[in-house]
Amino acid sequence: MEIQTAGQQKYYDFIEERAKSLRLGMIIWISLLAAALLAILAGGILGYILAILGVSLGALNIRSQMALRSKLDRIPDKEDFFNQLLQTETVEIPEYRLMLTKDYVLLYRNEVFVYLLKDMEKVEVGIRQQGEDRQKTLFLTDKAGERNEIAVCGRKEQERAFDLAYHTLHDRVC
Repeated sequence: MEIQTAGQQKYYDFIEERAKSLRLGMIIWISLLAAALLAILAGGILGYILAILGVSLGALNIRSQMALRSKLDRIPDKEDFFNQLLQTETVEIPEYRLMLTKDYVLLYRNEVFVYLLKDMEKVEVGIRQQGEDRQKTLFLTDKAGERNEIAVCGRKEQERAFDLAYHTLHDRVC
């Protein structure tokens, strides 16, 4: 997708790490295929092994790229979504790689998650006990009852960011 607006740029800046990872993967599988071609021309069996590996990595990389692009397919009005990313009421919480707009929650972990707030029923906080440590966990629960983990607060330094995420989501969902 070609970047045309400041909102699109903000979105791609937000998912930059994932996009770079996919680009690196693409470079690797294309390089493997090029090496395979050279090895096949040189007459070695290694070329066929590299070709199989390159094709496998290529298929995986292309599937991952399509999955990343499909995250935006669930958004009914993409122009409005990109505009909301730029609004002053949008809250960014870098500690959790979280962006809260008027109508959406954008979360990046190993993958990108986009939640439409109108599909959510409630905001919940749960407590997890891990040994002697207690961790607060923030969930968005959709109307089907599925809980989506948004943030985990395990350190004292994260409490302010956790509280900001909770209060912002609570105000927008409830």
